[in-house]
Amino acid sequence: MGEAEDREELIALMHATRIAIWTKNYPAWAECFVHEPHMVRWGYLRGGGIFARRGWDDVSRRAKIYIEGEMPYDEAYAYQTTIENLILRIHGDMAWAIYDQQHPGHDFPDHVGPGLTREMRVFERHDGRWRIAVLAFMSNDASPSGTAMLLLNSDGKVMWTSASAARRLEDDDDLVIRNGRLTVRNTACNRKLQNALRWAADLDNAFSSERGSVPIVLGAGEGLPTRVWWVVADSGAIYFLLDGQPMTDKRLDVAATIYGLSAGQKRLAGFIAEGLTLPDAARLMGISANTARTHLQRIYDKTGVHNQPALVRVLLSVGVNM
Repeated sequence: MGEAEDREELIALMHATRIAIWTKNYPAWAECFVHEPHMVRWGYLRGGGIFARRGWDDVSRRAKIYIEGEMPYDEAYAYQTTIENLILRIHGDMAWAIYDQQHPGHDFPDHVGPGLTREMRVFERHDGRWRIAVLAFMSNDASPSGTAMLLLNSDGKVMWTSASAARRLEDDDDLVIRNGRLTVRNTACNRKLQNALRWAADLDNAFSSERGSVPIVLGAGEGLPTRVWWVVADSGAIYFLLDGQPMTDKRLDVAATIYGLSAGQKRLAGFIAEGLTLPDAARLMGISANTARTHLQRIYDKTGVHNQPALVRVLLSVGVNM
């Protein structure tokens, strides 16, 4: 068999592995691999981190349960996914490949994402057939289903939008996409967004990428709702979250400890960060507006700020991982 034929078979094998997974065909998936102790499957998922599986027995046991059980059936992922930026090298009975797989963007029952994975394969030829000995990938698709998020580049160009974000942007008075780029209508807040995008891009300039998140706070004035968005840098990608409540809650937990906020003060601060007015927060807390104002003044005294937008920025800017 010549190199052209080998190349064709190897590319077909890359597709066959994916098709078998997304059509829930475990026997076809198993046929793609070397069934030996040196076979490995490594990966990174944005939500779950790094994992390493060694040996066909362990890999196949886990895969069979997942493919035949939890794995969703998705013909679009199986057949509409493209292989891009492929580098493939063949040397005798061994070969290796690195490439991008661009799946359709999705919002599955358990997670949402733009569908881009970075892939690596090491192949061995056994009995005249190419099989996979090493499968490794990095995926950024692991945000909770329904997350309102956009994938941006460092200039704010929108690379992908979740269905939830697209719906919310239709009626958003503060955010707009102009010439394909996300902007905030408020000029001062838009400068904060652009600075945050440059900061996020810089995290990917070193030998290894860093992770981080920064809040973008838009205040409408004392007593009026405050909006909080998040710019998240992860694995070289930049995300804009319209509702980063888990990150907000984590930052508030740390800030409450740092500034010595009581349980009631922390709860009020959380409602303000969610964009509620002081009267609405007071009603949800079951306290009077005067009591809420007293809580707020004590929070101001502890944090050293004097208005709600500044308070939200201080509380959400504490140093904590994503």
